[in-house]
Amino acid sequence: MTPDDLLALGDLFSGLDASTLRGLASRAILVEAPRGEHLFDEELTDDRRPPVFVSTFGDVSVHATDYSGHETILNYLSVGEPFVFRAFGTENRRRMRLTAMCPVKVLRFEYDDINRCLKNFEEFRKSFSKCLRQVVRRQHNRFDNDVQKEIARFLVSERLTFSGRVKLKRMDICIECDGCYDACKTRHGTDRLGPSEVKYGLTEIPQNCHNCVVPECMDKCKFGHISRHPETKEIVISDNCVGCTMCSKGCSYGSIRMHPVEELDLAKYFPNRDGEHKGKFIAQKCDNCTGYEDQACISACPTGALFQVDGVDLFNYWQQFNVHLRPGFDAVESPETIPKGWRNFWLIFTFLNTALLTWECFGRLFWLDATFGTLFYEMGFAEKPIDPKAPFKAGDFFSHSLGYVGAIAMVGTQLYRLRKWFGNTRVWMESHIWLGVLAGIYGFFHTAFVFSDPIAIATFIAMVIAILTGVVGRYLLFLVPRSQAGNQLKLDEISNRIQGLNEQIEQSFGDRRQGYTAIIRLESLLEEVPEQLESENTGGETGWRQILEYVRWKRKTDREVKGILQEFRGQVASSEMPELKRSMLEKAKLERSVSFQTLLSAILKRYRVVHVYSSHATFLTLAAHIVFALMYQVSG
Repeated sequence: MTPDDLLALGDLFSGLDASTLRGLASRAILVEAPRGEHLFDEELTDDRRPPVFVSTFGDVSVHATDYSGHETILNYLSVGEPFVFRAFGTENRRRMRLTAMCPVKVLRFEYDDINRCLKNFEEFRKSFSKCLRQVVRRQHNRFDNDVQKEIARFLVSERLTFSGRVKLKRMDICIECDGCYDACKTRHGTDRLGPSEVKYGLTEIPQNCHNCVVPECMDKCKFGHISRHPETKEIVISDNCVGCTMCSKGCSYGSIRMHPVEELDLAKYFPNRDGEHKGKFIAQKCDNCTGYEDQACISACPTGALFQVDGVDLFNYWQQFNVHLRPGFDAVESPETIPKGWRNFWLIFTFLNTALLTWECFGRLFWLDATFGTLFYEMGFAEKPIDPKAPFKAGDFFSHSLGYVGAIAMVGTQLYRLRKWFGNTRVWMESHIWLGVLAGIYGFFHTAFVFSDPIAIATFIAMVIAILTGVVGRYLLFLVPRSQAGNQLKLDEISNRIQGLNEQIEQSFGDRRQGYTAIIRLESLLEEVPEQLESENTGGETGWRQILEYVRWKRKTDREVKGILQEFRGQVASSEMPELKRSMLEKAKLERSVSFQTLLSAILKRYRVVHVYSSHATFLTLAAHIVFALMYQVSG
């Protein structure tokens, strides 16, 4: 170790004189460690102070074990940040551990050497303290913060602190349309996005390349076919990949996947591949759509559920991991969500249309003189007054006009398909939803409350089914804990969360035995399952009945949970009641999901099929209805 190596760390050691710098460098030890190796793992004793560590390459996680044997993630260290054990607190600390989160290079100094330098050199003390304050501030704001600490520990445990970028998927607003996967495969010939292996609450992290600051894949390739793009700095794989699989094995995130050459369209998706490369496989990974103006998967997401953040900003997006604790799930907006003004426009526009149509249509039946039709005639905008004998009937000019507007709105829902070529996908999706609602409203009033023509009835029924399946499907997503997208959620993850909730519920009571009694009451309540939900048949009418029965059962159990809470109100501090209520209701939801995860997943997959086919049926019957209506007018 030389003085120049220390000075390469920036201003940290610049405040030392040449002699001290040489002495410190000579006593420093450079430790190189692979991912997962412990750099320090010792008991804290009064007679020996742990050494000081400074990372020169890669990130290190900091852990502490208390006297009860419980280990906790305290923080992490990036390049240039020092580890001084007292900075992380010494209360109830029995043991401390530093672990390499990736291949690292760390300088190890004796505590007394650094302490002497701090006492004798003011500039060094200032620069060292500045770096240390950054670490302490992060621990205070993130890891000691009651709201953020679990999220911060999650990000460290998943080794996301040294990511160049991270894609996040919000399952509370994802509609599982698979548009992101389809868009990626259409552009690149393979699915580079990957399944969602890592989950926190309702937020998932796809098995996608994070463009690591310290990549473990690049040095594994012995052919030089994986490198950083000179402009974007993205890790990219050459079209001439020989398929040796070493980079795939080296990636600890599983983000590089091997694809058989015979299954790929080489001419279209690998135009730069030389004919001499005869490998049977090609490695593929996300390169953030290098060479394109957008990311295909993010642009294709209709709801803003999928978005990307820079690794250095990941902790600033902690609220995106906290949405499952927010009432209504919409208190936190996705960075890729639609503009608020656009949704408000459609909400107001739909409300005004509904109010005006209701007034006019019912007014023609009950208060003719106060309708717009009468007003327009008196103002000279209409040639004829409303016929008082037949003010509102199917087949007249007014009802036909409503039908035309409804048909235009229905056709307008298909403008959503234009998202592939221009415009904002989320804006198109919002328009798709509200135009469908408007089409249903205009279609209803177009009937003039008369249902006689078979084709018209079929059109209306198909349209109602399309609208309802869209609404029901969206609701079902909230009944499924976290997600059924990507790899199916493991039940042991839910079980672990239930165990944590049991502990929280018990701690809310002054007497933990009362908390245990509340848990037993809750579990006994949830064991009373309606017989219809135990049926393995989820198809047809049975499936819809199961949905309704599940919703009724959910509401019934939630009401009874609140009844249990009322019984224990006098035994729990008022400040603890909101958190206890949230924990009890979440436990009820998770317990239900453990029993009926397969049922909900099966029904959820069916709703999309019904929605799509009912939409197709609507257009077919609508076309037939219009043709027959025109034929009737011509013959008449």
